[in-house]
Amino acid sequence: MTDYETEEQRVEAIRKWWAENGTSIILGALLGIGLLLGWRGWVYWKQKTAEEASDHYARLVQAVADAELESAEREAGLLKVDYGSTPYAAVAALALARLEAQQGALDKAAAELQWVLDNATQETARQVARLRLARVRTAQQRPDEALALLEDLPEAYMALVEEARGDALLSKGDRDGARAAYDRALAAAGRTVDYLQWKRDDLGDPPQVAGE
Repeated sequence: MTDYETEEQRVEAIRKWWAENGTSIILGALLGIGLLLGWRGWVYWKQKTAEEASDHYARLVQAVADAELESAEREAGLLKVDYGSTPYAAVAALALARLEAQQGALDKAAAELQWVLDNATQETARQVARLRLARVRTAQQRPDEALALLEDLPEAYMALVEEARGDALLSKGDRDGARAAYDRALAAAGRTVDYLQWKRDDLGDPPQVAGE
């Protein structure tokens, strides 16, 4: 004899099984649908956010190329406030800081670079910001702060770090220290860098020690 002899018994068995298990099945299905829709919504939101951030960044790049500081500041501000979690925000702040420094707005440039240090999730962006902020601090006649920022940067930045160190030391009046830093920068560069060589040559040779 089979488990279910009649159609009625089969229907009754299905009804009973559904009564016992139907709620959990429905909840499971709804949860699965919700997760799927949530995932798709998240993916859509991420894509939309990235596209919008990219558009603002493109406008910022054009503003920087045209040296339009006000427009560049507006676009960078939008990126930092509305799209701060994207890589575009940090790169925008770096680009804006360079333009501000070129136009003599050193305090603004320092603020942008500090924002990158405080908010960027990309280690490379923070390292670049430290190096550039050191240069700005030297230009602001704050060489000790510049020297502190240059500590413990990666070997890959050695030529740039030593050049910036030389600039900061020269700002302090330490010509010997600056000369040595420029020598290290030239050695790390591994090639002739004209403007760096000019900085080094401008300091002349090290003073001769008595008796040599």
